[in-house]
Amino acid sequence: MIKNDLIIDVGMHRGEDANYYLKRGYNVIAIDANPNIIKYVNKKFEQEVKQKKLRVLNYAIADIDEMHMDFNISKLSLWSSLKKEIADRNQLAKETLKVECKTLKTIFKTYGTPYYCKIDIEGYDELCLQTLSGLNILPTFISVESECVGENQILTEEQSLATLIGLKELGYTKFKLVDQTSLEILKKDEDFYSHAKTLRFKKPSLKTKIINKISVALGFGIQTSSYREKLSRKFKHDFLIGSSGPFGNDLDGEWLNYDSARACLLKHRNDYFKLQNSISYGFWCDWHATK
Repeated sequence: MIKNDLIIDVGMHRGEDANYYLKRGYNVIAIDANPNIIKYVNKKFEQEVKQKKLRVLNYAIADIDEMHMDFNISKLSLWSSLKKEIADRNQLAKETLKVECKTLKTIFKTYGTPYYCKIDIEGYDELCLQTLSGLNILPTFISVESECVGENQILTEEQSLATLIGLKELGYTKFKLVDQTSLEILKKDEDFYSHAKTLRFKKPSLKTKIINKISVALGFGIQTSSYREKLSRKFKHDFLIGSSGPFGNDLDGEWLNYDSARACLLKHRNDYFKLQNSISYGFWCDWHATK
């Protein structure tokens, strides 16, 4: 049975997404491998933890239960990962900790199947999905990063489709691809990654200028837009860089079938890597899926 009041936030970081889910009235289980992040979130959301609206778990989500793995902490905390090549982008890896691992299947069996599950664990999203194989009940909505690679690491087209294929194999049939810098829905027949697109807003607000500056520092270039501000006004919440944004029926645009979703990813990915300032890890998108 799906718990319609529950969201599981896998890779909570500093609680940017958990904060939004709590505001929307959901109970939240938030998971992160970094013990320093756990302390920060428990303090920041002390009241919600006391009220049992938020439960914070210190695990790395992997493909094996009950073992410890090396978790690589990056100076840019968004990039901390079980994969060192991701944490060490721009030589920013700073320390390695042993952390306890759980599979997502075990989390679901322990705490219940959520209405929505957000997965953002820097390179382990595909394996995370694989652990859900065989479950009879899955979240109504789910999201994962489309890809996450290290510096100068190049994926083949088939490798870039791995998380989409994983969602399809779990039984999800409808998909939306979201550009994570702007939070815009990518359409299958519309250009997005072009200089005309990224520079189309002539008078960005101060907030957009600040977000652009952060985006450049992260290595993603100036791709933010007034769309992020529109979402912030609509939902009365600041969607900071690194947050996954709205989900489910709150997403704009049409749901795509698998074949259209596949074509959509390959088109936009190809367009992005044609840009002169593209970088190996700069195609930063999430798949959202439902049945």
